[in-house]
Amino acid sequence: MKSNVIKYSKSSKFYFETKEKFFLENSKHLKNAHALNKLYSEQPLRKSCKVCGAHLPTKVDFNSHGIGYVFCEECNHLNGRFDDTEKFTSDMYISEGGANYAVNYVDENYKKRTSDIYTPKIDFFLNALSSNISSLLDVGCGGGYLVNAALQRGVHAVGIDVSRHTVEYGNENIAKIHGKKPLTLVDEVEFYKKIIAFKGDAISAIGVIEHLRDPQKFFDAFKLSEATYLFYSVPMFSLSAILENIFKDIFPRQLSGGHTHLFTNASIEKMNLLCGAKVISEWRFGTDILDIYRSFAVSLKANKVSDVLMQEFENGFIGSIDKLQSTLDNTHFCSEIHSVIMKSD
Repeated sequence: MKSNVIKYSKSSKFYFETKEKFFLENSKHLKNAHALNKLYSEQPLRKSCKVCGAHLPTKVDFNSHGIGYVFCEECNHLNGRFDDTEKFTSDMYISEGGANYAVNYVDENYKKRTSDIYTPKIDFFLNALSSNISSLLDVGCGGGYLVNAALQRGVHAVGIDVSRHTVEYGNENIAKIHGKKPLTLVDEVEFYKKIIAFKGDAISAIGVIEHLRDPQKFFDAFKLSEATYLFYSVPMFSLSAILENIFKDIFPRQLSGGHTHLFTNASIEKMNLLCGAKVISEWRFGTDILDIYRSFAVSLKANKVSDVLMQEFENGFIGSIDKLQSTLDNTHFCSEIHSVIMKSD
């Protein structure tokens, strides 16, 4: 088994190609973020940490786009001041079949999105293991991109999700490629029962844990399952969150909508402990420097600078994005982590 292997960074090229709307439609996305934050702020105050369950201090550490955030004194997890209630999560992910949330994850070119984003993820996961796995359960599978990537690598993979829209979309596309419909629609109760009942080797939760109402139920379900490995990705507290506190007129990519809390290195360690597992491989990368570029570019255009100045800015900055981001990745102050953990003996 490869132990404690850490991979760093990835090219920003793909994000430039796919996140153009964040540059061109800043006002639209900012307005939507404020609306979701308003909905979130109408929920009861959060009293305990999303990760460790410790009682949260009442003093707010900082505010961003109308929401206060506080670091847990026990595990240092960053918590939004309000609860992710059943109503809030239903409005976010389930109402109208999950169509509103799914719009961010439905791609006209299903195969390209799989190969660009999810094939590198499944390859990272498989490379972290010393032997092949027989089956994978992808929880919060969305449109089934990771399931599709796993099937293409010869892994028996199935998925579960609470969004009818994404499950139907994913099954339709996977059926065209593999002749099967491996995704299942579940409710919140079934979600955890399916994890506990899973008889395979591995469970994946890519961009999912941060959206769960009660992550501790997920930790317990994984421990009770027969799975040996958990492959997950979560958003991290990093430079991006600080930028969002400074640039109040820029769409907050990291802390808004379904991201009501962020992990830190300490709370990642606590979560792994609660899962009864140890890290065997990590992949740390982020889009913090790209967020700097976006914040500067949108602000400069709002200031009505000339095309000449914009060109000078782009010529001087874009070529340095990956190199600057690599520095943050290597110091573990980047906006995302992918981790493969294995149950401890």
